[in-house]
Amino acid sequence: MVKKGDAGDAGKIFTISKANTIIGRRTPQYVPDIELNDEVVSRRHLEIVFRDGKYLLQDLGSTNGSMLDGDRIAPGKLYSLKHNSRIGLGFDGDEGHVVIVFKESESTNVLTGDKKKAASKGKAAAVAWLKIDERKKEARVDGQQVNLSRKEYDLLLYLHGNAGQVCSRDEIIRAVWPESVDTAAISDATIDQLVHRLREKVEPEPSQPSRIVSKKAFGYMLV
Repeated sequence: MVKKGDAGDAGKIFTISKANTIIGRRTPQYVPDIELNDEVVSRRHLEIVFRDGKYLLQDLGSTNGSMLDGDRIAPGKLYSLKHNSRIGLGFDGDEGHVVIVFKESESTNVLTGDKKKAASKGKAAAVAWLKIDERKKEARVDGQQVNLSRKEYDLLLYLHGNAGQVCSRDEIIRAVWPESVDTAAISDATIDQLVHRLREKVEPEPSQPSRIVSKKAFGYMLV
């Protein structure tokens, strides 16, 4: 629940429904899972992570910093959340400029979307034009083997495993750049360039992509 911040946000309640939830400010190119309008909020400010039955919080390298229960937190480090934890975005004295209160309820454990995505990977893999041999790390497009860089292969493998479903930019970052400590350092342009290079190798007409399609403000989908 938003307790303090932009007048249009105050009082809003957001339900956590994913294993990884990004809190930030909407831009023409990016829509976070939880949108806040205050100017101190970065595009990708915070992330709430559900791991091993617990909710954790990390600052994603935001411009104006973050707080948890009155203490400043370090970017990229995970902190435990508990019922009624106060999350601050930006600084205003001893409290955040924007304040969100985290509340655990029956609805906070809804991970249906991610479970469905994981369960559907086997079915989604049946894409007629693409065959991937994970053991050999090889991909065949229309029956012909294609030479891919490591990142191109990782991206294609992730999209293939979620064929028919929109993959957000944050999901792509976690799948393709798992080594990145600061996911905010992976720009939209970096993702777009990687998609462009991959399209050059898998699309019949790269200038008119029909296999890796864009979903504006959401991400990419392999069909």
